[in-house]
Amino acid sequence: MNAQLDAALIHVDGTVVYELSEDERQAVHDLYARYEELRGEPDQTLNPDALNACRNALHDAYGQVQLTGRLSTMRARLLDAASECPFCGAAPATTLDHHLPKGDYRSLSINPRNLIPSCQPCNRAKGTLDPVAGEGIIHTYFETLPDQTFLVANPTYVDGALVISFSVDAEVAEPPLSGRLEFQIGRLKLNERLAKSINTFLFELKPGMELLREIPNWRQAIRTHLQKAGDSFDRSFGMNHWKAAVVRSLAACEPFLDDPWSYLDNTAVLAVEPDEEVLL
Repeated sequence: MNAQLDAALIHVDGTVVYELSEDERQAVHDLYARYEELRGEPDQTLNPDALNACRNALHDAYGQVQLTGRLSTMRARLLDAASECPFCGAAPATTLDHHLPKGDYRSLSINPRNLIPSCQPCNRAKGTLDPVAGEGIIHTYFETLPDQTFLVANPTYVDGALVISFSVDAEVAEPPLSGRLEFQIGRLKLNERLAKSINTFLFELKPGMELLREIPNWRQAIRTHLQKAGDSFDRSFGMNHWKAAVVRSLAACEPFLDDPWSYLDNTAVLAVEPDEEVLL
């Protein structure tokens, strides 16, 4: 941690941006330990008076976490640890989100445990959410999730038009966790934003289902294929990935199984949106 603080506050040529006293350095250590103890939940003790003089310097040091900054190695390590955005599971993690906003918790701006890999749309949708203890977005690093399926995909299928929304089974992910997960789905606009990803995902599954189209019992074969795909996605992505929820929901959707072709034969891969501006 001391090496990280030195890199953040001292230029490569030795110019000091802010010289931490020994008491301030210890206060940063204590602050990070307190953050771990609280599992990232907001608390007034995370703005200690002992760091009043240096908190703005620590806040501004976040600029060194960017691609060419002195803490860019830390940035790369955090992003490399995430194969995809942990919030949506549908896009690469290309930015770092402050779990507790750096504007409110300035001394935590470069704490690696407060920096969550995310995609730009999720980072933007979360925004400067006012943190409340026990509410809001769950902490990716600290939250313990049930090792059971709690993410539910709810399909509506009429005349070849497929709409899927997501909800949380409160009997598996019990309150208050279920409330936080439902809030997260809404805050990040996942029902709307995942629509394109679902379309593209099912288009990729289309060749496998078309191989079953010519066999006599193709309806049951497709149901079994989708169920097995859900089990495979559990193994590949962990429990409660949206892809597993989608295929399981379609395996139980009788209207879809009656006529999946009206949707699949007209599914087109939508163009990928251009990259958005990088969020700091």
